[in-house]
Amino acid sequence: MDARVRKFIAETARNVVGLDVALFFQANPSTFDTAAGLALRLHRSLEEVQPALERLAAAGLLEVATRGDGRYRCYSLARDPETWHLLCLLSEAYLDHPDTRKEIVRMLVRQYAEDRPRAEPGAEE
Repeated sequence: MDARVRKFIAETARNVVGLDVALFFQANPSTFDTAAGLALRLHRSLEEVQPALERLAAAGLLEVATRGDGRYRCYSLARDPETWHLLCLLSEAYLDHPDTRKEIVRMLVRQYAEDRPRAEPGAEE
């Protein structure tokens, strides 16, 4: 797997929702929508999608524009060749190569295990 894809998965996507959002923008590069609109398109909750959008924007893959006197934040794909190239590499790795897809899923599962809150000793789960 390309090192840039590996780094993106580990540092920016960080979970399945982050991966879904990135792949959505690669497949729909002209999208300009709010977090709520994107959550509907992705069939996910706003609470899941919002952090992923913020991570992608912080990494420079998405641009954020405000509308309605600041009431709405809209997200769109950054218009630079490096972003497009990275998302194409990600899409190819995930959609076209089953072994790489398995590796990406394993990376996300490990990340999930690291990120989830630990139960207090003696507490019931």
